[in-house]
Amino acid sequence: MTHCSRYNFPSNVLLLPGRYMLIFCLIWLGCVCGWGGDLPAQDTADRSNFIICYNPTVPSEKFAPYDIVVVDYAYPPKSIAALRQQGKLVFGYLSLGKVQKQRPYLLAVQKAGIALQQDVNFTDSLRIDAGDQKWHALVVESIIPKMKKDGFAGIFLDDLDDLKIRNLQDQGVALIQRIRKSNPHLKLMANRGLEYAERFSPSVDYLLLESCFLQNGRKRDPSDSAWALQLLSVAKVANPKLKGVAIDYISEKKVPLNSDQKRLILEIQDSHEQNNLLSCVSSRDLQSVPSISDN
Repeated sequence: MTHCSRYNFPSNVLLLPGRYMLIFCLIWLGCVCGWGGDLPAQDTADRSNFIICYNPTVPSEKFAPYDIVVVDYAYPPKSIAALRQQGKLVFGYLSLGKVQKQRPYLLAVQKAGIALQQDVNFTDSLRIDAGDQKWHALVVESIIPKMKKDGFAGIFLDDLDDLKIRNLQDQGVALIQRIRKSNPHLKLMANRGLEYAERFSPSVDYLLLESCFLQNGRKRDPSDSAWALQLLSVAKVANPKLKGVAIDYISEKKVPLNSDQKRLILEIQDSHEQNNLLSCVSSRDLQSVPSISDN
């Protein structure tokens, strides 16, 4: 999956626009001193009830402790229905810049002539010409309607950072706006793309900060977290109803945790909470559901 490429945080935060520099400094102090800043508060009950798991074979019962669940496009409709019957908000995964080779819509992508080269980091994925209107039409008129028919009440929009790398931010913003216009009641969660999130945030409900507090199982430099939080705060100015979400990875795969790792998880969850972020700490492969005893 393309979810786990790391952020390349800017080495010189002085390049931030001047009007945001004060906000960055205040948030940086908060990350160093443990102060959560003045981001809008969210319901406390939601903060620890968020999970991402892309393994389509995980039984729905495993998600019992969680209110917001992000699963793969291929998660079985019966399991989606079971989760929704429990009152859970269920998001389905959709990359806006890549297509996995096992996706049922790969043939449509190839017939449209918008499949590009293989992703060098994920050999099971192909990059898409995400600026082509044929891709936009396929997403809005075919892929998302199929996901809604399967029972998804939300769509998890991934690879917005990849669009920026390819200088396709404008096309990405236009596609997200088109998705929202065609689906006014659908919940949308965007992953990354923080540098231009201010532009698409009015069209989404949640913005995910991935790997912004941990890297390789260790705490990041506070300036890294502050950079991400500052851009989230800017996005919230454009959309005051936007909710921040965070996922950090304690290990590559689910393994028994030692006492230091368990303490670190609690510390990271506390950092998420202090910054009013829905919190998830998991393994990088996102193929399992963390047990309550792990956290």
